Amino acid sequence: MNQKLKLWLRAANPMIPPRGMAEAQRSARVGAAALVIGAVQGLAGLPTLSDKMEQSAALMMQGGAVPAQDQAMFEGVMTAMTPVMIGGVLVLSAVYLVLAVVQWRKMTWLIPALMLAFLAYSLLSMVNGFALLGDKAGQLYGPLAVVQWIIMLVTGFLYAAAVRGGLMLSRLKRSF
Repeated sequence: MNQKLKLWLRAANPMIPPRGMAEAQRSARVGAAALVIGAVQGLAGLPTLSDKMEQSAALMMQGGAVPAQDQAMFEGVMTAMTPVMIGGVLVLSAVYLVLAVVQWRKMTWLIPALMLAFLAYSLLSMVNGFALLGDKAGQLYGPLAVVQWIIMLVTGFLYAAAVRGGLMLSRLKRSF
């Protein structure tokens, strides 16, 4: 295996502390890679977003989560939400890419720590979605969702490694 690849894989492991300044920098920069992965993941989900929104609305109405008297209003809200969601994904992907550039240059621990918090919120929201849809969640979440969850887990590990590297860099900077 290539020596540089070994160094980057070691830096991406959140269970191994960085051994020095160069490794801490590599670990912190792994957070930039995780941000790029997150942006690409968001953009990759755009083609199916409107279909998933329609499926989700239909399952919620069938499951009784929306009272009969509110179904017409709910359909209208869900129809209006789709372009908002698409715009939100585009804006967040752009923000992720900007943060990736900042993380690559500044090598801070704060950006990956915030991303870990957002990732935890996202996972909790997903669990809430499962609870809301009940046994019909399997109809909405398919094999693509499993791949996305695996990617989220990987980026979580990368953010953790970046936090660890960024913290070591800040300690090293204070000691000089």
